[in-house]
Amino acid sequence: MSTVTEIRDALKHLPVREAQNIARWLQEYLEHQGETKTPSASQTRLRLPDYAARRRMILGDKVLPNMVLLGREQERW
Repeated sequence: MSTVTEIRDALKHLPVREAQNIARWLQEYLEHQGETKTPSASQTRLRLPDYAARRRMILGDKVLPNMVLLGREQERW
């Protein structure tokens, strides 16, 4: 059994008590997985790279022109 549909069809053919035992086991398994899970993305802080520091390291104190603005000045409207 490799798909959810196959598992669901197999569970339909089991007696009710056995299906309930499987459901109970699955619930305990999922609860245990939630406890041992690593902190979620909302709990961990994401550290973004410092692009300004990187730019200063590469270019120094140079100020590059905004190429978008220069391109717009050259276009005809």
